[in-house]
Order: sequence, then structure tokens, then C-alpha cells
Amino acid sequence: MTVLPTPSAFRPVSSARFQHAALGDAAEALDAYEADEELVRTLHALGYPAREVARATRAFRLRALTHTTRDLGIAQVLEIGPGLPPRSTPASHHLVQRHHHRARTLYIDHDPLAVTHLNTAHETEETGRMVRAVLGDLRNPHHILDEAAAHLDLNRPVALVATAVLDTLYDHEHPRTHLRILLGALPPGSALIATHLTHEHNPETVHRAVRTLQIAGLPTRPRTFEDIAAFYTGLTPAGPGLVPAGQWQPTHTDNHTPANDHTYAAIGLLT
Repeated sequence: MTVLPTPSAFRPVSSARFQHAALGDAAEALDAYEADEELVRTLHALGYPAREVARATRAFRLRALTHTTRDLGIAQVLEIGPGLPPRSTPASHHLVQRHHHRARTLYIDHDPLAVTHLNTAHETEETGRMVRAVLGDLRNPHHILDEAAAHLDLNRPVALVATAVLDTLYDHEHPRTHLRILLGALPPGSALIATHLTHEHNPETVHRAVRTLQIAGLPTRPRTFEDIAAFYTGLTPAGPGLVPAGQWQPTHTDNHTPANDHTYAAIGLLT
């Protein structure tokens, strides 16, 4: 019988720091505390591959944004829950700026520390007014749209990024409704880029991991394939559709992505 940790087993962790700890890169680890590292080690001891899931999610986001900006021509990004600025890989605004010199990116995060770090990084890069980070929460989509209208041109296509975000909201918080409000304000040609945790492939292990994350103060709600597909209702799938994150058009750089990463991913297009 596996014994789950008690609430006192962890000091407070943040989602942003935990994600950097889970990535396991030396550069990203600089932003994590011991409590975050401890949580990652505990999850692995329970059989849940937190590091592989985090890496697969990041790799998908990089591939998906490259596809939407380079191949589909989208020059604006609205990213919800970006967390801390990446150290070892390009940030979302870097990817879009590779293909669109005047690209605009708006980051929305509910963590004030993440927003501060993001804005500090952008000021250092001298990206000017093309990149902004502001406080916001998916549970308040109208506030997000107000911020988006002030920074982006909502008459032109937008890549809405929500990786590792939708599974942090419980059903009673109505994540689908909030997402539909955001998508309803975007023009045709826009895209939804999202990932979502599932318990389908190993219910017992994922249940233990979810309980551990909740004890640590990180809300987590895995869903089935059908439930996750419902987020994309009315959208046209790009590429292979809704598949495990590591299987969405992998490249030779994704050699460390596991075959089963407990996470579904997809790009949905507004047509």
C-alpha cells in the first residue's frame, strides 16, 4: 500500500517553480526551491513521471507555436499561465518573432511573481511594447479579453496558448465556458494550443500523483479523452488532432519524450 504524504510534508510550492523543477534542466532548476524539487522526487517515487510530462508539454508547445506562426502565419500570441521565463529554450514571443518581426505577445498569469519575472526579462531584452505580461486568471475571461484588446489586434488571428492550464480548474469552475468566451472573441484563422492531463492510461498512478499535487496546494483535475476533446468542440484539428503530447508531430529533437506521457495535446483552428 502506497502512503501519500500529509499536508505538512511540503512547504508551500508554486506552479511556476514546480514546472521549472520538473523540467530538470540545470538552468531552469535555478528558479526552483527545495520544496519544489522534493515534490518532483515524491511524484517519481509514486511512479508518476513528472519530469517526462513537463518536458513533453514544453516540447509540444514549442512545436505547436512554430507550426502556427511559421506555417499558418499567425503573428500574435495570447498565452495563459506561462509561468516563469524559460532559461534553456525559447520563450513563446521569441518563436513568433522569428517569423514575424512586429509580432505581439501577451502573457497572462495569476502568479504575481511570474508576471514580475516575465516583465523584467522583456525589459532586459528591450522588446519594447511588443511583449507584455499582466495578472489574470482563466476564471475571469472578460478581464483577459480587456487586456488582450488593449495589446493585441483582435481583428487578426491569435494563437491562444493554454498548456498545463485547463487541468488546473475543476468542473465546478467551468473551464470550458471560460475557454469558449475567449475563443468566441477571436477571429477566424486563430488557433487554440492546449495540453491536458489524463488518467486513462494509468488511473492508480495518476490518482496518487493528483492527490499529492493537491496536498502541495496545486489544483489538478485529470480528464478523459472525450472530456478533453470537448474543449475543441467546433474547432478544426491541425496535424494529427488530439493525441498524447509526445506524439504530436515529434521531431528528432524530442528523443527524450516518453511514448505515454499522461498528457493529451492538440491544435484547434477557428475556421
